[in-house]
Amino acid sequence: MKTANGINGMKHRVEIRYEQYTDIAYRQFDSSPATKRAMQIAGWLVTPLIFPLVGLARLSQETGFRTISEMLSLIPFVFGVIVRYEFYRRTLRACGQNVFISFGTVFYYPEISIGNNVLIGVYNTIHHCDFGDDVMTAEGCRFLSGSKYHNFSRTDLPMARQGGKLKRIRVNDDVWIGANAVIMDDIGRGSIVGAGTIVTKKVEPYSIVVGNPAVLLKRRVQVYEDDALHP
Repeated sequence: MKTANGINGMKHRVEIRYEQYTDIAYRQFDSSPATKRAMQIAGWLVTPLIFPLVGLARLSQETGFRTISEMLSLIPFVFGVIVRYEFYRRTLRACGQNVFISFGTVFYYPEISIGNNVLIGVYNTIHHCDFGDDVMTAEGCRFLSGSKYHNFSRTDLPMARQGGKLKRIRVNDDVWIGANAVIMDDIGRGSIVGAGTIVTKKVEPYSIVVGNPAVLLKRRVQVYEDDALHP
């Protein structure tokens, strides 16, 4: 029951029925020329608003950047998508084309790269993480800088004072991550991470993983081969 013309996702309004799956076609990255032109013009129009924020973010790459990221995360839907893209393509380490960053999503650091055709869902939080091309994340995903944020080996010192370890993680090309997943290590190309999954170790390419901690459910390569043999 959505109309996803351009940003929204589906080309035509479709009724979604109870106990019945309905085929849809997502069109975020296949917008009409008119929609692309309108987005470009909108980007130009918000430029006077963006430049002061970019300057502030560059002056203070931690406090300033995160403050602005949290502020921009609260701008709703279409206007928010445009403003966020125009800001992040000027402040992140890299930000490709056709990048849609949804409401409530916060980037903690500017040292993040995003490829082309990336959809980041609502209320995501992103630490030291790089995204490849053709990545989709659902609502409420967490991308952390590894799984060793806090040292805890000593008992004579509060854990809050023991420091920790961080590392950069990567979500490779053509990955789909389900709602409320927590990602603490690399996700291989072509993989699917099920909703609510906690990833603490590297996920091999073309894997489907689920659970806490993540375990291999099956491999997409095998699924493809099975479908080819039994259409």
